[in-house]
Amino acid sequence: MPDSDTLLAYLVSSFPGNTENIATEAIRHILDQSDACLEALNDVVQSGVRSTSPITVVKSQVTKSDGSRPDLVGYDETGAERVFVEVKFWAGLTPRQPNDYIKHLSCDGPAVVMFLAPEERIQSLWPQLRERIAVEFDSSTEIDSERKCLRVGDTQKHLMLASWGGLLDSMAARTRDYSESGVENEIRQLRSLAKFADAGAFKPIRRGEEFGADAEVRQRQYKRLIDTATERGVELEWASRKRLRATPREYGFGRYIKLGGYIVWFGVNVELFEKTGDTPLWLDCYYSRHILTPEIRAELGIQESYWVAVNLKRDVEYPEMLDGVVESLQRVADTFRKVQSSST
Repeated sequence: MPDSDTLLAYLVSSFPGNTENIATEAIRHILDQSDACLEALNDVVQSGVRSTSPITVVKSQVTKSDGSRPDLVGYDETGAERVFVEVKFWAGLTPRQPNDYIKHLSCDGPAVVMFLAPEERIQSLWPQLRERIAVEFDSSTEIDSERKCLRVGDTQKHLMLASWGGLLDSMAARTRDYSESGVENEIRQLRSLAKFADAGAFKPIRRGEEFGADAEVRQRQYKRLIDTATERGVELEWASRKRLRATPREYGFGRYIKLGGYIVWFGVNVELFEKTGDTPLWLDCYYSRHILTPEIRAELGIQESYWVAVNLKRDVEYPEMLDGVVESLQRVADTFRKVQSSST
């Protein structure tokens, strides 16, 4: 059965924006009915923090006193909260994550905030989590374990990052050990949901990445990036698309916009990307060539013809990638504004 034909994948496609919520309830349901899967979750948690008391009950929708609400809360046999699980695919972190969750962890024994994310996101998400921890907590120590894991200060509170694949593989193995064949289909459903959510995500662009088998997917994602960055500039009033339109070229999607009052074409240039290995996003300033003095060309970094490279950050997630593109466009707009003001 294709991944997109499963019930959970259907629900995700029918209720966009609710992927994490649907996955959270699916996990809770499976853990509620399967001792094997609950033990698998304990296996994953204890692979990072070995001394954590085993979880015996998992609940969702548990709201804390400050309004924060971890996706899942795991309780040990004494009823103490031992593990908060935050279910992620490619949605960004909220302002409360992970620090507010760390503050709410129990202080009377080892406790863990565990983020569950796609394997491809581990590399970019872990530095974000560490950076946020460092803002409010004096120190943290990375633990030598099977997972990304750190201890916060001199407490018994921990932050951990695990992959969907790791948890689901552990669940599948445990159900075989326990002969819980009835749960296997639900695990397959959850695995299909994870694949479905992963397929449409704007994933970090890795260093050295080239156009390959996923070129069509990347082109669609670059289109989204171009449109969103343009909208940001329009909102901030240093860009305009009035009486200008999207105009793809043979080497990729793009659109005409005004930056600082001068027309440019902003889009994907696969040829320059392959030639320079720098960025797929470029500005063609041909229609504003009359203002491109040697000084302006040097300031914008124009090396040939009328093309300006647009900064596309690597190994970062979509929000930071978008910020880098917007900053690059605004720099050009600011330069053009100075030209316009000096000529009036």
